[in-house]
Amino acid sequence: MNRVLLILLPLLASACATRNYTYYLVEPAPKKPEALKEEGTLVRPFGFGSTTVMKVRWNDGNLMTEVDVPMLATGQRIVIEHGAGNGDVKTIPASRLVPPPPSAADKALIEAYRARGLRIDEEAPEVSITRARTLMEQATREGNYHLALEWCETVLARYKSHPEFLRAKGSLLLMMGEREKAIQIYEQVEAIESEPGVRKKLEELQRQQ
Repeated sequence: MNRVLLILLPLLASACATRNYTYYLVEPAPKKPEALKEEGTLVRPFGFGSTTVMKVRWNDGNLMTEVDVPMLATGQRIVIEHGAGNGDVKTIPASRLVPPPPSAADKALIEAYRARGLRIDEEAPEVSITRARTLMEQATREGNYHLALEWCETVLARYKSHPEFLRAKGSLLLMMGEREKAIQIYEQVEAIESEPGVRKKLEELQRQQ
């Protein structure tokens, strides 16, 4: 039987612990349960894709760990490394977004961008411009400017000189109170593609400096 070893890192650290604690939630690993029958239909509890989770907290007095452990019927052993400053394990920021893959609707937009000779970072993940735009606009309408900026950055990571998303980034930074950064972005996008409304706003901001 294959086992999945899941290492979960602390979500909240209030102070540095002097040692690490390993807490085994399930030991030994449970056997895979028999499929249940219900009126002739096979039912697989906690199957793949289940959103059922178990919240676990662990506190040694110096450091608290809180994690949501996904529940799967795969007989896995789950290990939580409870300790501060574990340099051997790489962490990913919780706010990091997964770029939506491009669709047929993005083809013309990408071709037009390439035709202008604008910079593309081929090492960056591919991303759906149309989907990212929709999610960015939705977050902006909801007043979640930080999230909107993250969606904007998912496009700019690959399409560095995209005028629409550079202008959106400048506006979001301005709404977040990052005036100097907004001016820098507006100056950058004006050098690529001038737009009357942005140029007027940029001149206004520069006069206020």
